[in-house]
Formats: sequence, C-alpha cells, structure tokens
Amino acid sequence: MKNFFTRERVRYLVLGFLAISFIASTSIYSLQTKDVNELVFYREDGVCIDFSQDWIDEDGNLVNLDELKFYDHEDRESYLFHKVIPDELLGEESLCFEVRHMGFIVYFDDRDYDGYEYGDTPDDLDFLVDIVDVSKAETEKLKDSPDKTFDDIVAINFIDYRDKYGVDYIAYAGDGHGSGIGSRGAGTYLKTMQLYVTDAGDTVYLELFPVYSSSKINHIMIEPANSYIRYRILSALPRFIVCLIIIVTGVTVLIICLLMKGNMSVKIYEALAALIILVGTWSMLETHLFDYILGTSEYMHTVSYFLLMVMAYPIAVFSDTVMLKPHKKISDVIFWIIVILILYCTIVNYWDIFDFHETVYLSDALILVTGIFVIVRLIMDQKFRKDNDLHINTNWIDISLAIITILGFVDMFRYLNILSIKSIFDSSFFTRIGVLIFTIGMFINIFEEVVHRNKQADKAGTYMEMAFTDALTGIPNRGAFLLKESELSDRMKDSSKRKKDSNFQIVYVALDLNGLKIVNDTLGHATGDDYIVAASGILMQVFSEYGYVYRVGGDEFASFIVCDNAVGICKECIQTMKDKIRDYNQNSNQEMQMHIAYGYSVWRPGDKRSISEIEKEGDEAMYEKKRQMKKEAAKNTTN
Repeated sequence: MKNFFTRERVRYLVLGFLAISFIASTSIYSLQTKDVNELVFYREDGVCIDFSQDWIDEDGNLVNLDELKFYDHEDRESYLFHKVIPDELLGEESLCFEVRHMGFIVYFDDRDYDGYEYGDTPDDLDFLVDIVDVSKAETEKLKDSPDKTFDDIVAINFIDYRDKYGVDYIAYAGDGHGSGIGSRGAGTYLKTMQLYVTDAGDTVYLELFPVYSSSKINHIMIEPANSYIRYRILSALPRFIVCLIIIVTGVTVLIICLLMKGNMSVKIYEALAALIILVGTWSMLETHLFDYILGTSEYMHTVSYFLLMVMAYPIAVFSDTVMLKPHKKISDVIFWIIVILILYCTIVNYWDIFDFHETVYLSDALILVTGIFVIVRLIMDQKFRKDNDLHINTNWIDISLAIITILGFVDMFRYLNILSIKSIFDSSFFTRIGVLIFTIGMFINIFEEVVHRNKQADKAGTYMEMAFTDALTGIPNRGAFLLKESELSDRMKDSSKRKKDSNFQIVYVALDLNGLKIVNDTLGHATGDDYIVAASGILMQVFSEYGYVYRVGGDEFASFIVCDNAVGICKECIQTMKDKIRDYNQNSNQEMQMHIAYGYSVWRPGDKRSISEIEKEGDEAMYEKKRQMKKEAAKNTTN
C-alpha cells in the first residue's frame, strides 16, 4: 500500500480534491439555474441560409460576425449591426446563432405578425420581450446611473435606436452574464428566435454586449430551429467521440500503471496518462456538446478552467522522471504553484475582483513556461544520452510532446484572440490533433521500449546469471544474497505494520562447512572443491523448497525462510540436512566426513531490529554450534 501511494499519486489526489471540492460546491447551484435553451426537437421544413456575412456596422462597413474581435469592449457598451432578412422565408425558419459570453438584443424596424402590429401581437409569438418602459428610459437620471440593469439598458437603447433607426420592436434579448460561480460570462449557448413570412424584407438589428474580448457569436443561420440545433449537436459529436477515445486510452494506460510495480517507466507513463486524461477531458468540454444538451455551460466552463490549472503538473512529473541527466526536480515547484493558483483564482472570483476567465492567462502562462522548459530539458537530455552512449528511448515522446505543446499554444492564442483562423471555431481543434499525435507517439515509444528491453533481457540474461551465480557450485552467490537481503529489508519495514501475533516470520539460517582447510591441505584443492559442491548440493535439496541457498564465502552458506511458521520449517530443514549428511557420510568413499555447523535467528512483525542485526544473531548461533561440534569431535578422538 505504501508503494501504491507514491508522492506523485498523492499530489494528483490533492490537486483533484481541490478542483473537485470547488466543482461539487457549485454543481447544485448550477443545476438549480439550468437553462435547457429551447432544445425541443420536432419535424418541420424550411430554407437554410448562412446569415453570418455582410452585416453592416454603425459606420456603414460590411462585417462578418463570425470574425468579430472585441478588443475595445471595455471602452464601449455594445456593438450594433443590421441586415435585411431575405425574401425566401417559408414561415418555419428561425434566426439561429451560438453565443459565448455574449449578451444580445434583436430589434426589428417594422415587424408585424400576419397583419398584427406590435401592440396587438398574439401570445404565441416566441420570445416576446416585455413592453419597454419608455418613460423610464427617457429619464436622464437612468441614463447616467452606474447601476443600470440589463433591462434598463434594453429600454434606453430601444428609445435611442427608435429615434435614430426607426426600430419599433424588440424580438429577443439576453444579457450574456452568468451567476458568477466561475465567470461573469454565461458560457456557450445556442439561441433560436422564430421568424415569420412577414419578416421577409425587414431589417433586423443585432446589438452585441461582449463580456470579454474573446466573446463570440458564431454560426448565424436562418433555418428551422430543430434543424439548426440537431446540426450543431451532430457536428460536435465526432469531436466528442475522439475526445472520449483519448480519455479511455489515458485511463487504460493509467490502470496498467497502477497494476504494475512502481519503477521509473511506470512513473513516466503514469504522468503521460494523466496529461492525456486532462487534455482529453478539457477538449471534450470545449466541443460544447454538454453545453448544447445539458444547458449548464457556465458550470462546464468552470470545470475547463480548473483542468487548465492542473495541466502543468503531469508535464513536470514527466520531465523529472524521464531525464537521465542530473537535474533539479521542477514538479515540486509546479505542484505548489498550482495549489496557490487554485486558491488565488477561487478567492478573487468569490470576492468579485477577477473571475476565472480573466485569470485563465495565468494557467496558460504556467503551461507555456512548463512546456518550453520541458522541451529544452529533453533536448539537453538527448545530448547527454548521446555523449554518454546511453540508450535513447524517448524520441517519439519528445517529438509528439513538442507537437502537442506547439498546437496547444496555437489554440491558446486563438482562445485569447491573439490569433484567428477562419472557419475553425472549435477552441481545442489543434490541441485535439496534438493529443492524438502524442498518444500515437507514446504507444510507439512503449512498443520500442518493450522491444529494446526484450533484446537487453536476452543479452543480459547470461551476464545476470554469471553475476549472481557461484561458478563452482552453480548456486546463488554473495551478490544474489545481498540483493535478497535488500529485498527482505524493505519487506520487513512493510511487514512491521502487521499485527504482532501474526504467524508471519523470516528466519535467517547461517551454515558453515567444517574441515575445509584440512581437506585442502591434506587431500588437495580439487578434493576440497568436490567437498564444497557436495555440501551445496545437500543444502539445495533441503532448503530450495522454501527459498535459495547462497554461497557467501569459501566455506560459508546462508539461507532465508520467509513464510508463516518459518521457525518450524527451519527446524524440519535442519533435521533433514542432518539425515542427508549422515547418509552421505555412510555412502561416500571420501576420506573426510562432512560436517556442517548451523545457526538461525528469527524476525517477527513488530521486531525493530534491522536485517544486519538478525544476521549477526544467526551467525553467532552458528559459531556457537561450530564450537560445540569441535568439542564433541575432540572428545570422540580422545575416547
């Protein structure tokens, strides 16, 4: 369990908790203010006209509303445009458009409904705005008031435009402001306003109230409302599915990482999987499919802001884990910057100083700086690998990470209105392409690493066996013993948390072959080697069922028994060893009888001793046994 909760995983959980705490606290409010935005489907026929181009602004210039930028929105309250409605209306069409953080008012200059004038309009006229309080709007006090509501602005502007342009009807209005849970803007919504045959040839005035410089009005069409809504949903669906595939891929890699034992490669792919999930989820929200269907756009935008805040952390973790060149870790710094960023943005949002949208540049800047820093470090690390003749296993990840970073910057600049690309309105279009390339690159890198490891494993198998196998006896040597010793030391620390009455035990057995020097001196080293081989064979037969026997010195052997009731098993093994030695001595033609001194020590959960202290106790018990055996041998010789 300790190995499962690594430092990086704990920090992922902390960042997730901070984000989810805010999201959960606002979700109830979001559901209470849910607006389904007239998403009612029914069959109808009508014309379909692109109505985005050739609008006329207040200066008489032709503009395309899809390409509008509102850099000076803080210096002016609104923007007014007008255009003549085509004559092709069949009576089933609506004026349809998509707005993002945008207020609007739709005026007509001379609207009637099958002969009815404005004051006598039937109740079934869609989206009828309440009659404007003209007397209130004409007062100078209201015009100069800094606390005007959107309804007040509608009234004032209606009077101004009535006198200036002859408008006499307000057909549809929305203030574009949200509740403040995540931003001052209301988010992204589809709006449809019913048109009638009598509207053909009339001039429609569209007044826009951008909340931010990046506010948008897109996809302005004249067509049946259900057709427009269906098309917007279907156009977002393929992008949504791509994002879903990306998320599932990231989750799959993450699950595989969680099931694997912790090592450097697992940390690398765990960080990459977290990045894929974050970017995939953010891109999914930016398709606006949830906005169209659920009508909780402001909530979805808030989730997007938090995803952007935490996105730099897995990038930093990847950088720290993948580098071979010695370096200072940046994930620690990035983690605390993100925590501070989340707290700062939440506080200034609730205190109504800045909202999340207005502070999103901080998240973008953090991702930008982290991405550039990681790319530079990757380049330096590649040079370090080449200079030191090390295996280069991150080429595809380097390339794909650079691509997703560059494409992410493109979307970031588009989102901030620094860059504009015609006919592409999806704010995560290039990022999604980058994630796909990045995912493919990651799997190519995984495949190449697996192939490389298999080759290295085949090549290293012989070396490993030579390094950890005693050349004379063929049993594990002291190097293998030290490796097992380290493994058990870690296991003892983990197992110490178990209940003290547990049957789990670790028994260290020290073994020493008596009389080797006499054999070497009297019978020769070749016979001495045979003596050692015979003894190791007996020990392997006895202890191999419960573990390995290690030759740790010339005539010294050791074994570990790790299981429940290990002491009882150890005693059985010692008795079996004595029986086999007796059989060997009776049946062997060797002049020298075999004698093996032994001693053991026990570790149980709750024992605070280290592995070296356990071994020292076992060695002392073995030496005591060795002295006893010498005394008995001397006594037998005397008799």
